[in-house]
Amino acid sequence: MRQVKWLLLFLAALLVVAGLTRALPGPAGFSSRLTVANQSYFLAGVNYPYKTPQDFGSDAWGYSGAAQPTTNAEIDTDFANLAASGVRVVKWRVFNDGRSSPQFNQDGYVVGLGDHFYSDLDAALSIARKHGIYLVLSLFNSGFWTTDCTQQGVHLGGHEDTLTDPSKRQALLDNAIIPMLRHIGSNDRVLAYEIIAEPEWGITELNQQQDNRAKVSLADVRALVGEITAAIHYYTPALATVESNRASSMETWRGLGLDYYSFSWYDWLEPWEPLNRPASSFHLDRPIVLGEFPSYGSSYYSLPQVYNVALQQGYAGAFAWSYGNGDQYSHWDRVANAYLSWVRNHWSLVDVVGPPSPPTAPVLLRPPPYLFQDVKLLGEQDGVWLQAIVGVAKPGTYHLQWFFYDAAAGPGSASDEQTLSFANTPLHLTVPLGSLAQNRTYKVSLGIFDQNYHLLKWFDSVAVVRVDGGVPRLQSGVVEDPCGRETGPGAVGG
Repeated sequence: MRQVKWLLLFLAALLVVAGLTRALPGPAGFSSRLTVANQSYFLAGVNYPYKTPQDFGSDAWGYSGAAQPTTNAEIDTDFANLAASGVRVVKWRVFNDGRSSPQFNQDGYVVGLGDHFYSDLDAALSIARKHGIYLVLSLFNSGFWTTDCTQQGVHLGGHEDTLTDPSKRQALLDNAIIPMLRHIGSNDRVLAYEIIAEPEWGITELNQQQDNRAKVSLADVRALVGEITAAIHYYTPALATVESNRASSMETWRGLGLDYYSFSWYDWLEPWEPLNRPASSFHLDRPIVLGEFPSYGSSYYSLPQVYNVALQQGYAGAFAWSYGNGDQYSHWDRVANAYLSWVRNHWSLVDVVGPPSPPTAPVLLRPPPYLFQDVKLLGEQDGVWLQAIVGVAKPGTYHLQWFFYDAAAGPGSASDEQTLSFANTPLHLTVPLGSLAQNRTYKVSLGIFDQNYHLLKWFDSVAVVRVDGGVPRLQSGVVEDPCGRETGPGAVGG
């Protein structure tokens, strides 16, 4: 019966040729646009990875999902700023590495989505609608199976058997993916689902580096992608895609019913796979979207130049990385006006079913309820200090507890505490981290508490520090690995 069910889903997906969103090239054709509500658009999008990696659901660390009041206010501010910048499409991660949802039983089978998941999902859709923004929901990153560790009762990654065991893969579909899709249904805020971000890092045939990532076979990942694609097309009118870790990997996902292909590009790829090449040169049968590129800090292109390249070379869209991630590529305050200037000049092409005119310039960004940015290190191996800008929008006195810990172990008790008064402007703070061991990776997290020590905001892993050759350095490449292992070159977003 299960095989019959999925055959019917696949056949139904093939019959979906119109709806809210669908790419419409012929079987051997190629389109440089995506169709939304019967109009063609270039998706000039922005990645909004998450407010925290637990935006949807809860776990043993507590609850900080999109419906939780503090998180909701923060996301609402972020989306107001995105809308003021002229952003019409945002890519937002849902399950990530599986730490908060879906939920698994002791045998590793998915049994549901948890108590808070649907309220968080509804809150996300409501915020998007309020600000005139459409969503691409990115379901998993490769950390869902490439990482595997437990920190303070929460299992991060480690779900290889969900891909390799057909019965566990079916449980994921039956108890998480399909219920979520049925809940969303034809909600017009969701334009597409990115099934996995950069799965190639965790595929045996495509990543043969000894980089500490767990890997599974390509056949297993293709099976998951094909089954989820069929479910997306059966239960919703939305598009389905996979974001490859480089352009040359896109062809891996042919023949699975995807509506468009996607890839990420960062400076390290330019010598081998230059960005400025025609989309048609990949000889693919569906549109291509640049799923990630550095919005700030690239030594090759500015943000407007990337959008120009994508538009001129026949891509169907491009998504900047990112709003709010805190890495070196994600200083939105420094690129917001450049982005708005570009979209204002291309408004009819990028304004997905939206208002008749773009926002006014210059961009006026609302301050976030809580702010952490501009991390720097001072000192040497035997004495290290962290500098950062921290802000609380509501004036008052707050307790700041800093947690400095071995990345593989997770935070324990606070390493340092500051009691500070905030009055409308952020503070430049310096915090002692102590001495560091050679070749070890450390993380820094921050908890902001009110005067009665009620937690108001938790900044998880705001800095990752490693000592190599006696010199402490901030690490960006390992931030995406919550287990604190070196994973070699690769994407900020995967």
